[in-house]
Amino acid sequence: MKKLCAILLVIAMSVTMIAGCGSTEKKQADTSQKTEKTETKEEKEPEIPATEYPLTINDQIGNEVTIKEKPEKIVSGYYISSSTCLALGLKDRLVAVEEKIEARPIYKYAASDIMDSLGNVGSAKAFDLEACLAAEPDLVILPKKAQDYAKTLTEMEIPTIVVNPESHDQLVEMITLIGSVTDSNKEAKALTDKYDEILTKLSELTEGIKEEDKPVVYMCGTSSYLTTAPKNMYQASLISTAGGKNAGDVLEGDSWVDVSYEQILEMNPDYIIIPTNNMANGQPDYSAEQLMADANLADVTAVKEGHVYNMPAGYEAWDSPVPSGILGMLWMTATLHPDVYSMEEFADEAAEFYKTFYHFDMDKSTITG
Repeated sequence: MKKLCAILLVIAMSVTMIAGCGSTEKKQADTSQKTEKTETKEEKEPEIPATEYPLTINDQIGNEVTIKEKPEKIVSGYYISSSTCLALGLKDRLVAVEEKIEARPIYKYAASDIMDSLGNVGSAKAFDLEACLAAEPDLVILPKKAQDYAKTLTEMEIPTIVVNPESHDQLVEMITLIGSVTDSNKEAKALTDKYDEILTKLSELTEGIKEEDKPVVYMCGTSSYLTTAPKNMYQASLISTAGGKNAGDVLEGDSWVDVSYEQILEMNPDYIIIPTNNMANGQPDYSAEQLMADANLADVTAVKEGHVYNMPAGYEAWDSPVPSGILGMLWMTATLHPDVYSMEEFADEAAEFYKTFYHFDMDKSTITG
């Protein structure tokens, strides 16, 4: 009897062990399946399709353009589209660009190795058609001001797109367009995704600022501090995104407007911002010190409190819709609301942006001093 009980006990223990092993194996299998599902889910990020040629698109002024093959020789007659090409990794496909590139800092940092080999096609107002043709391009990118030349080039069967980045949304549209026609869709999406990320951050930083606490900001023009940005100009959106009120919103228009001393006194801004010069390699012909010394502005709050600031020079014009213009919104936020976002934080983000998209190391001390 004792022998029988011992046998039954051994059998019972064996069954329990087998059941346990089965359970462990099942758990391991379940865990493995979950891991595989998680990895599969992570791997299933939507793929960005390559451009298929021939490609027919509408440019930013509605022209229908057909590109038969992937462009390998690009002419960009506009500094904003040229900077976009650099940000999209198209540096080695550029064969000619706008004039005076030696004066634009972004070339020194992001394209110093190709500057000597690039052709010069003049400016939007004085486009050099012969120089463009000499570069033998298979894609030309021109601004709206040069649309007549675009028509001529199209008639010569040289694919030409016209861009018009006059606002942030139009800038995004332009980047997406250039990305599509050059088969740089992945790079274009990375750049515009970065914009979305920064805009979300700015919204979160400024959402707690009450309307009555938002400072009035006067943005000076590049030629004189007696010009300012009206309500429909890009600079106005830069100010509002950074948690400020544009003093020039009382003015109509979408380009610099002349104002009088009396108008500035009536606006009575809390802050006065001076942009860089047009090349972004220095300040305009006037300085913050000169403005603050102007006796006609002595009673303006910004002058009395010393809140007159130059935007940083040496990179790009962050007050305009250039590919790095998003940095202007961050700089403005750090200037107006240092309690929610510091200039040191901005310098870190600016350096990361230029490293990611333009592949150079920015000197952060040019921002923080």
